[in-house]
Amino acid sequence: MQKGNKLGFWTKLGFGSGEIPAVTSKTVMSMLFMFFLTDIVGILPAVAGSIFMIGRLWDAVTDPVIGMLSDRTHTRWGRRRPYILFSAVPLGVFFFLLWLPYPVESLAARTIVYTIVFILYMTVLTTYCVPYLGLMAELTDDYSERTSVNNFRIFFSMLFGLFAAVVPKMIADSYDDKQQGYMVAASIVMVFVIIFPFVVFKVTHERFGATAIRKKMNFRQSFSAMIRNKAFLAVLFVYVGSLAAINVIEGFVVYYMKYWILREKEMPIVFVSVVLSTILTLPLWPVMSKKYGKRFTVIFGLVFWAITQMGWFLLAPASPTYIVCIVGFVVGIGYGCVHVLPWAMFPDVLDQDELTTGERNEGAYSGIMTFCMKMGNSLAMFFIGLVLQFTGYQPNVPQKGAALEAIRSTMTFGPLLFILIGLIAAWFFPITKDVYQKIQTELQQKREQTVEQSI
Repeated sequence: MQKGNKLGFWTKLGFGSGEIPAVTSKTVMSMLFMFFLTDIVGILPAVAGSIFMIGRLWDAVTDPVIGMLSDRTHTRWGRRRPYILFSAVPLGVFFFLLWLPYPVESLAARTIVYTIVFILYMTVLTTYCVPYLGLMAELTDDYSERTSVNNFRIFFSMLFGLFAAVVPKMIADSYDDKQQGYMVAASIVMVFVIIFPFVVFKVTHERFGATAIRKKMNFRQSFSAMIRNKAFLAVLFVYVGSLAAINVIEGFVVYYMKYWILREKEMPIVFVSVVLSTILTLPLWPVMSKKYGKRFTVIFGLVFWAITQMGWFLLAPASPTYIVCIVGFVVGIGYGCVHVLPWAMFPDVLDQDELTTGERNEGAYSGIMTFCMKMGNSLAMFFIGLVLQFTGYQPNVPQKGAALEAIRSTMTFGPLLFILIGLIAAWFFPITKDVYQKIQTELQQKREQTVEQSI
């Protein structure tokens, strides 16, 4: 288990596996659900995008509330772990229900049904993800160890993200009845979603319950403290900007490969190249952040990604497959950085907040992070729906003119806007290694004083 501020290999591995339920279900949703709604169910692109938007608006309530509730939960299992345990089965079930054929003739009625199920899925996803991400900050307070444990999470994110990007689509396409194919694929994903929360519950323990400084703050005071925290706002915009850029790519890539590159069946090869480079370069980011600091490392990664992103615009239907894979491989390097660094910076922000407010608000902060991430995702999907709708996109036929050019351009330049937002935010992140060490020293002194006063 835990050795001082260090974590054992199996603890890191078990905690990292907790990313599997979120990444598998969210990747399938990001990459296939819009396509499923437009090309399989027959819902108009703008209406399909609205389903995402409505679900995220509901998240405006659930994410911060679940976060603050978990901060104030006290059980023999800790504050976060009960939520992780009891959300496992409902999360898998509601994900599966999204891919069922509902015997409803009216387009409006079908839209309502999918919207309701999507809201239920998002509610349970929040109940799992917010405490899970909050738990990460409670495992260790070591500067480099936090990057290391997050690397385990990102390893599973990349590995099972690849699985979710490739295998479900292959399964669905292997059936003549596409609706049945998507149901079978969803049932397989459901198994992974249900199993791994139990692993996280078994191998992890929360370490700050006895030593954290405590003083009572209500919801309004907690939220006010968060929006005044400049370090948190910087990490938030780095994270949301990066993930929104990825969401645009994930949402558009199936259209890009099918209608612009004209090789939909080669999507798995491209995904392998992207994820392979991300996994291979994962050890690079802890080394860089340890030597140069997290701020420099994330800026480097975002600049590198922005430059390589232009490769998508240069590809053409005549481009050889190996060139398409090279572009994917190089872009994947930047992906790795923005997956690792924001959540490695996140616990440092929480320590600064504890020093300032006297509370550990991991749940509230991770609730805001996941809410903003989901809002960025929903805006990206809504944006995709609008672009397709208003440029004349027609499903399952060759695209021409404005629709075809929009698919090509948005795949390249849409993400660049969000990368720029993340880059500007990273520039203003104030917690350097020296500042971090000062925070830890002062925080330890306050915790010791709190313990002495309680005796």
